[in-house]
Amino acid sequence: MSATTVVPVHRCAFHDGPEQAGEIAAELTRRAMVAGSPVVAYVDDVVRQVLVERVPDAPVTFAPPRILVDVPLPLLAEDWARHLGPGHGGLVTVLCQRPVALDPDVERWRCAEQDTTDAVAARPLTVTCLVDTTYGPPDGVAMARGAHPVLWFDGLDLPNPDLRPPTVLRARSGPVTEAVLDPRAAAANRRWWHGRLAAAGMPEGRREELVLVLHEAVTVAAALDGDPAAIRVRLTVAGDAASGTTVTGEVVTRTRCETLTPSTVPSDRRLLMLWLAEKVSPAVTLAVLPEADGARFLVSAQPPDRA
Repeated sequence: MSATTVVPVHRCAFHDGPEQAGEIAAELTRRAMVAGSPVVAYVDDVVRQVLVERVPDAPVTFAPPRILVDVPLPLLAEDWARHLGPGHGGLVTVLCQRPVALDPDVERWRCAEQDTTDAVAARPLTVTCLVDTTYGPPDGVAMARGAHPVLWFDGLDLPNPDLRPPTVLRARSGPVTEAVLDPRAAAANRRWWHGRLAAAGMPEGRREELVLVLHEAVTVAAALDGDPAAIRVRLTVAGDAASGTTVTGEVVTRTRCETLTPSTVPSDRRLLMLWLAEKVSPAVTLAVLPEADGARFLVSAQPPDRA
């Protein structure tokens, strides 16, 4: 395999600390630029700084690493593929640095890696997981060593001799329903959300917080787009009765907006009520995924033991 080729692969790049992770990210970004591959990076501040210093002209789309924990992988894969323009025959390069401190459950991490392998097989993606052997949890590092089809070694992709196939059935994952909502019909929209969430198996107590944030997301999307009467939404369910069910609502806006973080008040005041709604809803997580032609608000309610 050529050292400069970008191919569909799910690889693990083990490293000793964030500086080395930044060097690996920079090398993969250079290769992506030569191949004309868009780059999406979920990395911490140190890795981002090294990448930008080494490749200052790289058109990288950066996103908070916590999104890798908050958003189901199948939805992320859809978003990654959208970075390719119409008719583009290449691949999207994705760099992932999973924040294990936010979700230390190794089995959930393993499931995410399995989902990533499936996504690479079905979509035009090349995904690199940056795993820290110095500061990462030993059980997580061991899991990563057995979950990635390919290992990065001195700039080369090598088949993983320790790859272990999954030993459990995959949880179900798929769309529950899609719709176009009129943001002016607030009461009807709330009834619609509640009905669909009940059909997805979510108890009434958990639905209230999720509907609160989803309602604000629809309102914000309308404000960003100039108060249109049609806002696209979708509900997706992941998990099963044994592991617990995560329900994610997607609200689409045609206008790009800033990324929301829990500790920073948004500079765009149109986003303020949405930001506050998440803060008063502890069982709900909110992520903003920028896209070429707008953004998506992903609002998730996880099983009680993960909230």
